[in-house]
Amino acid sequence: MRSSMIGLLGLLLVACGGAAAQSPPPQPAAAATASVPNASALPASVAAGPRELPELAKEFAAERVTGTIALFDSQEGVLACSDLKRCQTRVTPASTFKIPHSLVALETGVVDGPDTVLPWDKQTYSNDNWNRDLSFREAFRFSCVPCYRAIARKLGDRVEQEWLNKLGYGNRSIAGGTDKFWLEGGLTISPLEQIDFLRRFDGDQLPVSPQNALLVRDIMTLDVTESYVLRGKTGSTGTPEDAHSLAWLVGWVERGERRVFFATLLDGHAPGVDPTQLRRPLTERILRSKGWL
Repeated sequence: MRSSMIGLLGLLLVACGGAAAQSPPPQPAAAATASVPNASALPASVAAGPRELPELAKEFAAERVTGTIALFDSQEGVLACSDLKRCQTRVTPASTFKIPHSLVALETGVVDGPDTVLPWDKQTYSNDNWNRDLSFREAFRFSCVPCYRAIARKLGDRVEQEWLNKLGYGNRSIAGGTDKFWLEGGLTISPLEQIDFLRRFDGDQLPVSPQNALLVRDIMTLDVTESYVLRGKTGSTGTPEDAHSLAWLVGWVERGERRVFFATLLDGHAPGVDPTQLRRPLTERILRSKGWL
């Protein structure tokens, strides 16, 4: 089922507003929709476009946040969103970009493996986990921003742009600075495009070595049980005091050969609410309601 569906979502997302390489970074706004090319050749569940599930909005309202979740079940071949407009809207990926960035670091040899030591730059950060030398695995786990900014500086603009094009990631823009284009620069991606990238990654459809793909899948592991494996990465912008900060959780659930991909984005919250503390429990609650956890 997985192999037969690879690439179908990519076709759909192009129709829903995927950008061409080197295109100027758009402002966050709903992507334009168009008819799906060769729609008659696609399964009805995909050719019809994402299924909107507005009933899931109550899960966000209960936590006093706004946002959306995009879902794709490889077994059923169904793409769904709780809020279609938000699912098509490109915003900053923040640290969810550490997934492709890790692949690039390994493919280019900037990082040799999970135990490669990334030295502390001796600056003091509010996240105490960043105030020491970290292995590459730890840098991913603790979402060490200065570690990945140092990696970006070693890669340089030319290599970063080449790999964004190779991976077909978001709008492929490195505008805004070599070591911050994914944090506060031009790079943007929608929840639907996150799903597309993750499916191509897990389906071995990216131009990376199987060994490096396996390594990044491993460091993405969030939970392992007898019935499933949960893999993912968080990302956020701003602070909890900023009512319009972003909080991401993207990844997938493995149940044997079955995959359930998800991209949760919180884009607003009530005073006193910290969306970074809610993205994972909210996502897991929705996945459990569907019987996927």
